Amino acid sequence: MATRKTLLSMAADSWPVAKEELLRHVEDAVEIRRVGEESAVLEAAHTTAKDVAALARQVPLVFPRHLTNVVAEYDHAAAGLDSVIDFLDTAIREYSAGAEISLQIWLSGKTAYKFSRHDAWEKAAQVLTDRGYQVTRTGSPLAVSICFTPKTAIVGVNRVADSLSSWPGGEVRLSKTADQVSRAEFKLEELFKAHPIDEGVEPKGTALDYGAAPGGWTRILAERGYRTTAVDPGDLDPRVLKLPGVVHERTTAGNFLRETKQRFDLLVNDMKMSPDRSSRLMVDSARLLNPFGVAVTTLKTGNHRVLEQIDESFAILGAAYDIEFARQLRHNRNEITVVVRRFD
Repeated sequence: MATRKTLLSMAADSWPVAKEELLRHVEDAVEIRRVGEESAVLEAAHTTAKDVAALARQVPLVFPRHLTNVVAEYDHAAAGLDSVIDFLDTAIREYSAGAEISLQIWLSGKTAYKFSRHDAWEKAAQVLTDRGYQVTRTGSPLAVSICFTPKTAIVGVNRVADSLSSWPGGEVRLSKTADQVSRAEFKLEELFKAHPIDEGVEPKGTALDYGAAPGGWTRILAERGYRTTAVDPGDLDPRVLKLPGVVHERTTAGNFLRETKQRFDLLVNDMKMSPDRSSRLMVDSARLLNPFGVAVTTLKTGNHRVLEQIDESFAILGAAYDIEFARQLRHNRNEITVVVRRFD
């Protein structure tokens, strides 16, 4: 029986729970095998990458980061770069008659290939250009992927809209800036790229940041135009306090919730607490949001009973919100980022 194959990426540490999650929700799964440190191939009777993307958007799936339809797989020892590249033209024509493509090269684990990712991209791009394609790194509706793993080289083709991420393998790269006050900023920055909750909304309105110190998420929000209330008994970085619209409430989230009469358009919470406690705090805080306001929280699941914790948290959040987005982003560590929207 012919099957469909989807190449997906996920965090290396999350492979066991990612596999369990896929087996739970992909009813026609035949096999899921790990091919690299951060990659696996899902083989199913009918399910395609587009179908897996739909499951991720419906939020049964939180661990896949990037998806593509497998159109060819080469034995690591037998296949050289030339033979892989030579197949690209055939692969593209199976999925699109267009001339514009994004070419993505990614590595998953240590490989024995004698070339760099840069060299592979340059050579493949030249071959495709010579054959009449307009090749970009990003921005085209169709993405052609080559994933090199320790044992195999995989060619994939997919619409970017069904890939979950426009970055090769979902490897979002963000650079530290001179203004950065904490590495936690990367999580919120990546979220705005993956799920732009305020795209096209001007002015941005008001935001509440629980557990703000030292102020990384507050800084990101303020620089996006939000008038931000930062709640934390600890100190904020002086640079954050100087930003327009930033107000520091030196108290706990619980005390602020009990005492405030303010209302906000956006609420964010990256505090270190169990997923169920974090979810209950967000439900209690729903009354602080304006109608259809958005909340962002990170669920710190750790490594044990991960899916059970996620299910429990989603059930709690569902009392006050629609779950709009949930994913283990590249900059999450043993946690997932969840976006919810207040009912009314």
